[in-house]
Amino acid sequence: MRATHVLAAFILFLLPFTASANGQTLSVMHNFGAKVGDGNIPYASLIMDASGNLYSTAMEGGADGFGTVYRLSPNGIGGWDETTLYSFTGGADGASPHAPLILDSTGNLYGTTVQGGLTAKACNSTAPAKGCGVVFKLTPTTQDSWTETVLYSFTGTDGGNPYSGLTSDGAGNFYGTGLIGGSANQGVVYELSPTGASWKQTVLHSFAGKSDGNAPYTGVVFDSHGNLLGTTYGGGSAGLGIVYRLSPQSSGSWKETILHVFQGQSASDGAEPFSGVLLDKSGNIYGAASAGGTFNYGAVFELVAANKFSSTLLHSFNLDNKDGTFPNGIIFDLKGNLLGTTQGAGQNDGNGTVFKLTRGTNGWTETVLFTFQGSADGTYPNTSLFRDTAGNLYGATIWGGTLGPTNGGVAFQFGR
Repeated sequence: MRATHVLAAFILFLLPFTASANGQTLSVMHNFGAKVGDGNIPYASLIMDASGNLYSTAMEGGADGFGTVYRLSPNGIGGWDETTLYSFTGGADGASPHAPLILDSTGNLYGTTVQGGLTAKACNSTAPAKGCGVVFKLTPTTQDSWTETVLYSFTGTDGGNPYSGLTSDGAGNFYGTGLIGGSANQGVVYELSPTGASWKQTVLHSFAGKSDGNAPYTGVVFDSHGNLLGTTYGGGSAGLGIVYRLSPQSSGSWKETILHVFQGQSASDGAEPFSGVLLDKSGNIYGAASAGGTFNYGAVFELVAANKFSSTLLHSFNLDNKDGTFPNGIIFDLKGNLLGTTQGAGQNDGNGTVFKLTRGTNGWTETVLFTFQGSADGTYPNTSLFRDTAGNLYGATIWGGTLGPTNGGVAFQFGR
């Protein structure tokens, strides 16, 4: 869901919002769009550095309206201070960052934008910014001053509109996906490698649609064997998405294996995964499908490695049960439970949830930990959660906060 919003050119003085559920408290750390030059519509999940600062992106807002990279820093008195580290101009530097960032050992940030870059190309976009997107690096020069470097600008044929972030192999190479591009213009998986002062982009796989996948909205993760795994929103025999694996070959190419084809609404399968996958120590794959399941409001699934990646639905979301609808990506907590957010529903006609899935002898049980009610506590969480070492959870909603239920957005902390 996307919308264009007008940023109010005035500063509001904000009071923190907190709400409790199940012995846990949700605190709003920042209301987006409430001050001049602030970001707006934060689609991406957050990451944390060793000092406890949080970093992410906002799709809109900033000095020129094309999105920001921001930092949230604990202020020592129980709150958080937000700093805009970079505002995208919509030109060669990129526009509309939609994905989370990654942080290297020296404190540099890396990410992608959906648009901008080679602005002579429209790249299937009807938005104000043209271009197929970029991969960028932000380098700190002082505490609050950061310099952006564009590492690569997509052309549209080699990929484009990267809604996903990056994955690092630890050797300095990055991996990601482009929603479009490739030999069939159905999307790609790519590698970006440093070559002296420049970077080389290589398409590892071009999706073909139909039986193969298409529209890879989310990125890839490595398994313990060096394979890349991910999902596509479309493609497969039912046109409802796949889970795939790319394996490096001795020839230097990569081989795709389709591990699962989503079939749609049923008690045993999901559809249209809008988020990536999560692996456990045994190589089992977990993920969330934004649709499908018994009630067609989404599901959490597991692919069991020891059983040729056979699929099991761990939970089907049900609007009538008020347990949330349309789940985002999931993470593990400290006890091996699965945690996530849903984009809609919840108790009292809410606007999304934080949920937990707990493994038991008879399967998995869902618990709704929190229901967003809109406005003050945020509306429509569209991100995965981030968990710190103490078990606190962090996330964002694309709307809500001070600017109201259909604007702005908030960053929140959830824990005891």
